[in-house]
Amino acid sequence: MRGCLLPQVVRKWLWGEERVTVELPDGTYRSIPVAWTDSVPTDPYISVGGGRSLFRVEDLMELVRMIKGSEEGGGM
Repeated sequence: MRGCLLPQVVRKWLWGEERVTVELPDGTYRSIPVAWTDSVPTDPYISVGGGRSLFRVEDLMELVRMIKGSEEGGGM
């Protein structure tokens, strides 16, 4: 169904993830992860950085937290 425009019936959190229920051309309904659709905003790392950066800010911040935790005896 790649490239198809399907009417969204409902969008909500189910089974620990955001999902959207769509109506298929045959009139049936399917619930799919929103991540499988183009209704999720594009990751700025990809859209702005164009892949030029080796690291994402969120990942570097997590690394800092991990290092600080290990220095304080908290382990990783």
